[in-house]
Amino acid sequence: MSSREIHVVVVGGSWAGVTAVRELIELSYLTYPGLHITLVEQRTHYFHKTGIIRGLADKKYAEQMFIPYNRLFSHGTSVAHNHRFVCARLKHVHEHFIEVEGGSRLFYDYLIIATGTEYKSLPVTSSVTAEECYAQYQAMRDAMEAADRILFVGGGAVGIGLCGEIAEMYPKKTITLAHARERLLNEDLSDNFASSTEARLQKMGVKLVLGETVVPSEFGTELNPNVVSPPSPSIAPSLAGAKSIINSERKSRHIGAPSIAPSIAYSTSQSVVPSVFHRYTASISPSETSSLNSSDPISHRYRFQWNVRPHEVVTKRGQKIECDLAIWTTGSRPQTAFMKTLLPSNDKFPLVDAVSGSISVRPTLQLADARFPYIFAVGDVNSLSISEKYATSAVNQAKQAVGNIRALIDDCYDFRIKMSAAMAANTAAKANLLPYMGTKKGVVVALGRNQEVSNTFFAKINSWARGGKRGRKYLLDKAQEMLNY
Repeated sequence: MSSREIHVVVVGGSWAGVTAVRELIELSYLTYPGLHITLVEQRTHYFHKTGIIRGLADKKYAEQMFIPYNRLFSHGTSVAHNHRFVCARLKHVHEHFIEVEGGSRLFYDYLIIATGTEYKSLPVTSSVTAEECYAQYQAMRDAMEAADRILFVGGGAVGIGLCGEIAEMYPKKTITLAHARERLLNEDLSDNFASSTEARLQKMGVKLVLGETVVPSEFGTELNPNVVSPPSPSIAPSLAGAKSIINSERKSRHIGAPSIAPSIAYSTSQSVVPSVFHRYTASISPSETSSLNSSDPISHRYRFQWNVRPHEVVTKRGQKIECDLAIWTTGSRPQTAFMKTLLPSNDKFPLVDAVSGSISVRPTLQLADARFPYIFAVGDVNSLSISEKYATSAVNQAKQAVGNIRALIDDCYDFRIKMSAAMAANTAAKANLLPYMGTKKGVVVALGRNQEVSNTFFAKINSWARGGKRGRKYLLDKAQEMLNY
């Protein structure tokens, strides 16, 4: 057992980041008591993105989607005081330290980047606090309740899942799903799986428009097609008022909407995210936020950022689709803007792919640039194939990264102080690091609470073994277990 002081910073508190922290805590108890672990996360709580679809349909489920980090650093009955949680947004990554919003710096010997991706087109994914998340959800529920014809743009897992939920909740509404490819889902999945999914959706009454790219109009920008500036609470119309507008405009065949300024999601995060360091964040009980209702100022801020009125959207081929509400479920992109301050050893080989926005990594999950053998990128943020962008893959990548960090600690533990960049790269190349071999898994797509499709028999059996159909829990129980709840 070694007592050497080693600082590991993990950025991102979702599946990959939390798993990495858990593995490092275990390592600190078993072998390295001098290991100092810091988790940096912009949200006050863990946000269960995997269940974002179910949270829209089930208010009680949504109240459980924010889980405090205060038990993460527990090990049995004890709490490790070498470790801490920092609630702040990552601004810049440098060679030996990171800088968070507010200017504070955190020095590290090893860095694990697990910041994942963000859906700019779905404001709820940008929520920083529990209150903001619930308000965003309520705004989306209100809009969907007011609309009779709903168009979803993007036939990936999120778009398909939302279609299934809404078709199940509102069987009398007209639901349309538009997708740019000729088949639903991603190209890494078989045509048979896509065909099965399409048949299930059509049986639920969902209209499919495939091979058509919808063009964002005055209802939103290309990056944020769903988001509009909300009115002040004093002029926000009621839900019944919105219905009345829709009905009257439908009778007069009025198509269109007022112009919308290109803006990012309306957010109060700048005023509520602390930039100071603290060991644990205070717990926010769902009971404290579940009382948000139509008369709440917070709810009003988000309610009408969704445009609910009759209009047409047009595809690049000229096909017109009539709807009252268009919801984009596209635009997922890795969060890597903070990498601009980390300079590569060769400008011809950038650290971040210009097209995908992902961080380029080696099979060992270290940065592809040999100059930084002590920096790892795991989960959705890295350059592995799209078939590795699932929760189970993120968990396995985090475990692999921590295993390789342990090997580096044993062979050349102190890059920051004792070695030059060239010497560190040369020494790390000789370490016995293991490549990430990929995760063998089946894919399950939920279509509401009671239906699902899977691409393998194993995936279906595994889904039932985990407590029934995927749409009932979306791995929430696993997330709670991961955070010691």
